Amino acid sequence: MLLSPSTILWTVAAGLLVYRCFRFVFDRPPNFPSGPPRLPLVGSYLFLLAVNYRHLHRAALRLCHFYRTKILGIYLGDFPSIVVNDLAIAKEVLARSEFDGRSDLFLARMRERNFLRRGIFFTQGPHWKEQRRFVLRHLRDFGFGRRFDELEAETHNEITTLLDVLRYGPKYDHEKLFAEDGYVKCPDVFYGLLGNVYFQVICGERFQRQDMGQLFETGRHAINFQQKGDDYGTILSYLPWLKDYFPEATNYRVLREVNNRMNDLIEAMVGKYLASYDDNHMRCFLDRYIYEMKRTKPLEGEAFTFQYDQLVMILWDMLLPTLSGSAIQLSMLLERMLLNPHVARKVQQELDEVVGQGRLPTLDDRINLPFTEATLREGLRIDTLVPSGISHVALEDTKLRGYDIPKGCFVMLGLDIVNNQREFWGDPENFRPERFLDERGNLSLRQDISVPFGAGKRLCIGETFSRNTLFLMFTALIQNFNISQRKGDSLPDLGKRITGVVTSMKPFWVRFEAR
Repeated sequence: MLLSPSTILWTVAAGLLVYRCFRFVFDRPPNFPSGPPRLPLVGSYLFLLAVNYRHLHRAALRLCHFYRTKILGIYLGDFPSIVVNDLAIAKEVLARSEFDGRSDLFLARMRERNFLRRGIFFTQGPHWKEQRRFVLRHLRDFGFGRRFDELEAETHNEITTLLDVLRYGPKYDHEKLFAEDGYVKCPDVFYGLLGNVYFQVICGERFQRQDMGQLFETGRHAINFQQKGDDYGTILSYLPWLKDYFPEATNYRVLREVNNRMNDLIEAMVGKYLASYDDNHMRCFLDRYIYEMKRTKPLEGEAFTFQYDQLVMILWDMLLPTLSGSAIQLSMLLERMLLNPHVARKVQQELDEVVGQGRLPTLDDRINLPFTEATLREGLRIDTLVPSGISHVALEDTKLRGYDIPKGCFVMLGLDIVNNQREFWGDPENFRPERFLDERGNLSLRQDISVPFGAGKRLCIGETFSRNTLFLMFTALIQNFNISQRKGDSLPDLGKRITGVVTSMKPFWVRFEAR
């Protein structure tokens, strides 16, 4: 029986359609790393969700094992992307300038009132270089990025306030939300201290204890943003139009709301300094930036220079990791102390021998506290705060370990994976500070090959500030208190950690009992 011409044409058309679909799903750029297929609109993102929707960086690791590669090739939306899950390769990427670009994710644009691409973390190009250079240069004058006695003294003042809350309980209504019956809620209890240290750097001001309620509220907003996002930008970054139809299911409404509340705090502070600005009296970093703003004509659209919306996002970029990031990191470290009380006792013994009980530990003590410093470094390694870093972009066609990486390719670095890579760490699942000590018990920086803050030109600008603040807070707490869980609560379950933009945990209650 002969087929009719129309039947033949329809058969050929269907075959071509199937072939085209097959090519779309399985085609990859030439000499690109192997990985899962892609689907229309979302690329390989749904495959990551299917493998492990709670922890996408672990989903990527499983796919690496499946495809027997350390560089996974995927599509994020329409963008070819790679995921690096090897320490040596990750360090190579971080050291090469052709990978210094940043992806344009809608999750990052949601931070800004008008969805503009602003700030330091998520921008690139000559404007980014100009802004980053200015920020690093002038913030150093106020202790951000270097040792600064005035900032250390202010941090000690805030620590003293925190110690009073822990010893004597809440005094004001906002403190009753995180302190009761001798117990405090982590990470909430740390927001006031960290918020005041941040504003001390930015504008030389602090909130009085009775007025700290807004800092604690902003800290809760910050963590809400961190937990509702994910390390690959969420589905909204690839299908932003979903926000108009599913604002609740996509978390768009809550993400936008918490960002606006954080911006309220920042804009209020900027407005205060704009109103009182005097060319002849440079009080702080804000004044120095405002000085440049008044000399520079703002740019429109995606370009930016010294202008108001860029200033707000610079401050946002630093507020989020300071307020919520440091609070989470310290809280995860306290969980480790609950699970490893022998480590806490050894830190206390070292503090007693070197510092005693008559004063708070200082940064000058650090060199004489090798086990304590090793404990902090082990916490940063084993509980890497930003599990996939912030995605990089290839600025030009290049090669990586024999693969061709096209210009515009997203580059994701599995920092949590490489900081726990068995090949380099031996027993990465064990909390073992001794791995950073030599045979004499001295701190060995050569043995710390972890990258919790990234590296290269995209190194987190707050690394020194974060390490110093974490040291001062942790040592003061362990020096003055024994910690225990709330009666009836089980020990921390690390399997219930939350992966959003950062790794975090559900709030938990701890008792700080004076030693």
